[in-house]
Amino acid sequence: MLTDLIVGITHLLEQLVGTFGAPGIGLVALFENLFPPTPSEFLYPLAGKMAYDGKITPAAVIVAGVIGSLVGSLIFYTLGWRLGEDRVRGIIARYGTLKWRWFHMRVFTVEEYDKALALFRRRGGIIVFVARLLPMVHGVVSIPAGVAHMNLMMFMVYTALGAALWIAPFTFFGMWLGQNWEQVIDWMAAYQNIMYVLMATAVGWYVLRRIRQRRTAHLTASE
Repeated sequence: MLTDLIVGITHLLEQLVGTFGAPGIGLVALFENLFPPTPSEFLYPLAGKMAYDGKITPAAVIVAGVIGSLVGSLIFYTLGWRLGEDRVRGIIARYGTLKWRWFHMRVFTVEEYDKALALFRRRGGIIVFVARLLPMVHGVVSIPAGVAHMNLMMFMVYTALGAALWIAPFTFFGMWLGQNWEQVIDWMAAYQNIMYVLMATAVGWYVLRRIRQRRTAHLTASE
């Protein structure tokens, strides 16, 4: 599945860069931020390979990638801003518990949401910066930033810095690979399997933790 996506992104990126140049990188970066499963850890090494081939400069890749990331992040930031703290709290209160017949499991509580929001207001800049360096979450972290009404200029600065530190190493890695680029396909296949195992482990741990908390709360209430 991931390798098929990689092949598709390869053709798309080559066509976009061939047609639009650096703005094509920006368009793909925008899409990658709006659709987190897109493997940007593959996208930018591919752009670096194109820089190795002389089709684009590494500086253009980094600048275009940062701009595309900023635009995508601002879209999610605006979404969070418009949703607002109270509306999100209501959504969590209503849908934060999974219910199926006799089985009830709290996924995310209002109390946890309030604690997370308070932490975001105290350390929002650092949270955004660190999240930009993590796969999957570096785009969606903009939503809580908007919900918390984080200062827009600060949000953009930390987002741009984090995006640059994410994009640049992968771009230069692609340049370093050069003609050995095809090795990435094998590496990404292994990466796909590792990610599936880690995600399954994380979900399993989270579900077990919630079940234990539910049993503890039930026993406490019975005493």
